[in-house]
Amino acid sequence: MATVTIRLRWSTDEQDAPYETVDLDQLTPRARALAEAVAAAPLQTAADIWMEHEKAIRDVDPDWQLWHTEEDAALPERRPWRGWARYPIESTVSPIDYLEREARKIPPTWHVLGHVPGEPVPSLVEGAADEGMTRDGVLAYLRASGRNVAVSTWSSYVARGQAPKPARKVGRTPLWERADIDAWLSR
Repeated sequence: MATVTIRLRWSTDEQDAPYETVDLDQLTPRARALAEAVAAAPLQTAADIWMEHEKAIRDVDPDWQLWHTEEDAALPERRPWRGWARYPIESTVSPIDYLEREARKIPPTWHVLGHVPGEPVPSLVEGAADEGMTRDGVLAYLRASGRNVAVSTWSSYVARGQAPKPARKVGRTPLWERADIDAWLSR
């Protein structure tokens, strides 16, 4: 069991906000990467987390020549993510559920890099971070690919074998591999 001790809850008096131990194995890969990035922060608190786009800058920014060198434009765009919602100290939401909710805010084409751009989270180094997409991640990915599929339609497709079955589950959360979704899209 891999765990991290982090502080996610917000209080007007930071001294009151507890550190909590989170079992990383109960988190989806994206939420796990978020938790690892928080754990790598100096105070192990929810602060800016660096994200990386899956494509090179030149592939997503038509005006890249105005801002980037040829060398820089070949790299993926990186930027800090500050999308944390407040997690009050009196909240009854578990840290796992909170991390999962925050991870769902990250667009599917962006990946958690870490607390510092040059120091990727451990699961990213091991090759496990951001592998697998939740149902909501799959639907967002499909929308970004030009296919708007409703939740009920996706569930029906999967149940009837017309869409890929989840590759695995984390807890009760099914996860699909991007390669399976890409293969399904190209049919």
